[in-house]
Amino acid sequence: MSCGDRRQDMGKFDPHSYTDLDQGKIKKLELNLFVDFKRKVLMGEATLHFHKGGEGAIDLDTRDLIIDAVYSKDGVPIGWEKSETEGFMGEKLRIFRPVGTKTLIIRYATTPRSSALQWLDPEQTAGGEHPYLFSQCQPIHARSMVPLQDSPLVRFTYTARIMVPKKLTAVMSAAPGIVEPGPTKDSATVVFDMPQPIPSYLLALAVGRMEHRDLSERARVYAEPATLESAAYEFADIEKMIVVAEQIFGAYPWERFDFAVMPPAFPYGGMENPRLTFLTPTLLAGDRSLANVLTHELAHSWTGNLVTNATMNDFWLNEGFTVWAERRILEKLEGEEMFKLAATLGAISLKEEIENFGEDSPYTALKTNLEGVDPDEVYSQVPYEKGFLFVRLLEEKIGREAFDEFVKKYINRFKFSSISTETFEAFFKHAYPELSDEIKMDEWIRGTGLPHNAPVFQSARLDELNQAAEAFAKDQDAAIPGDLNPTEMRVYLSALPLQLNEAQCQTLERALGLDQTGNSEIRCQWYLIAIASGYHKVLPEVEVFLAQVGRMKFVKPLFLALKKHDDTASLASSLYEKLKAGYHPIAQGVLDKLMAK
Repeated sequence: MSCGDRRQDMGKFDPHSYTDLDQGKIKKLELNLFVDFKRKVLMGEATLHFHKGGEGAIDLDTRDLIIDAVYSKDGVPIGWEKSETEGFMGEKLRIFRPVGTKTLIIRYATTPRSSALQWLDPEQTAGGEHPYLFSQCQPIHARSMVPLQDSPLVRFTYTARIMVPKKLTAVMSAAPGIVEPGPTKDSATVVFDMPQPIPSYLLALAVGRMEHRDLSERARVYAEPATLESAAYEFADIEKMIVVAEQIFGAYPWERFDFAVMPPAFPYGGMENPRLTFLTPTLLAGDRSLANVLTHELAHSWTGNLVTNATMNDFWLNEGFTVWAERRILEKLEGEEMFKLAATLGAISLKEEIENFGEDSPYTALKTNLEGVDPDEVYSQVPYEKGFLFVRLLEEKIGREAFDEFVKKYINRFKFSSISTETFEAFFKHAYPELSDEIKMDEWIRGTGLPHNAPVFQSARLDELNQAAEAFAKDQDAAIPGDLNPTEMRVYLSALPLQLNEAQCQTLERALGLDQTGNSEIRCQWYLIAIASGYHKVLPEVEVFLAQVGRMKFVKPLFLALKKHDDTASLASSLYEKLKAGYHPIAQGVLDKLMAK
C-alpha cells in the first residue's frame, strides 16, 4: 500500500494509527483480564464505550492480538475483520456496527509477542521468587495490549478488573486498586478506576511481588521488597517537588502521585503514567543525585499528561516543555547553578544527537513528519533538548513572570486535550504577535539543526570544569577537581575528549572513584570513554552493567561503542546474543536493528 493510499485509508489524523475520528471516539474503556504467567498472556474482554452511537465500519489498532469475538452490550455477535500485519502499525481491526451502536465488547488475548508487555521470570527480579509483568505503551504499543484507538488524539477514562495470583500485587495508572476475592482460592481480583481521561499510551499495568510506603498524603512508592528501602530513601523529597511544581503550574491535577520502581529490564528512565509513574532502578544511586528523573515525570503531570501532543510528529510539545518544567523545579530546589549544569549536560547530548543524525536530517526538527517511520527507531534527545532550548528562548524573550502566566493560561486552555504544533503556534502568536518573527519561530520548529539564537548557559563553575578538563586532556599530571558533586562530575567527564591514553584512564578512574560509583549516568559516561580509549580493564564491568540494566539510554550507546571498535566488535555481538532475551521487546527491536548494521 502506498503512503498516499495509507493516508487515505487511515483518515487524515494520525500517521501511526488506523484511527479515523469521523467514525467516532472512545469515551470509556472497561477491562476484565486474567493474567496468565504460565502462558505469558492476558486474556479477557475489553468493553469500549463511545461518545455517540454510530453505524458501519469503525477501525481499531491491534498488534499481535488474538481476537475471539465482538459483541454488542446485549450479547449479540457483531461482524469484524482483521487486516494483514503492516509492519510496526500492526493489524487494523475493522468492526461493522449495527445502527446506533454505542458499546462494543471484544473478547481477546495477547500473545507472548505483544511488544507492550514484558514477562519476567523470578530470577530476573530482585527477590528471585516470583514472576513479574509490566507494560510500556508509549509510543504506539498499547495496541498490543488492548484493541483500541491507539492515538494520543483519543482520550478515555477506564476501569479494570485484573485477576492475578493471590501472592502478587497489581498496580495501574489509576487510583490504588481494591482487592476482591478471585475466581479461585489462589487468585485475587484487583479493581481499578481512572476517572480522568487519558490517551492510550498512558495506560499502564504492573503485576509482581511489591510492597509500598507512603512518602506523603498523596505520594506512595511501590517496589519489590528488596528495593523498597532504597527507593523510599532516594525519593523522600517527592512532596517538596510537588509543592514547588504547584507554585509554578498551579494545583496538582491528578489527586495522587504514586510511582513504582520497576525491575532492571525497564527500558526507559521513567514513564509518566498518571497516578502511577514507572521508574528504572538505575536511579537508585544512593545519594539522591538522579532524582531529577522523577522531577521530569512529575512535570509531565501538566505538560504531556494534561496537555498532550496530537501525534508523535508533535512529540516536542510533550518533552520540550517538560524538560523546561523539570529544570525550573530543579532551580527552585537546588539553585540557579544546578539549573545551568543540567542545561549544559542537555546541550551536550543534543549536540551529539544532531551530529549522529546529521545537521540536515529531518529528525533534528521539532515538528517532524514520521509517516511510515517507526517512532521507536528515531527516538532521540532532540524533542527533549532542542524543545527545552526553544521554550527557554520564549521565557527569555517574554520574561519569566509573564511567561509563567502564559504557560498557566496555555495549560488551562488545553487541559485534557491533545493539540498539534500548529495549535500551539496560533495560541502563542495570538498572545505575542510581534515575537514569532523576532525569535525565528518557524526556523526553530521546522528547521533542522540548531538555530543560531539558541540560549547559551554560562557560569564561573562551568568555566572551571571546562578548563580543568581541557588541562587534563593536554597533561595527565594536571589536577583533577576534587569534591565534585555527581552533576559536576558528569559535566567534567562530558568535557573530556572521548579518547584518552591508558595512564589518563588510570588516573581518572582512581581520582574520581569511577569503579565504585553507584551513579549509573557516571558509569555509562566512564565506560564510553574507556571503550573508545582501549582501556579494556573495564570490559568485565561493562558486561556486568549490560546484564543488569535494560535502560536504552545506557545499553544502546554502550553496544554501539563496543561494535564500533575492531577490538571489541566480536564481544558486542556475542554479548548481545547472550543478553537480548532479558531486554524489553521495545529495546530488543531497537538493538536488533543497531547490531545488524
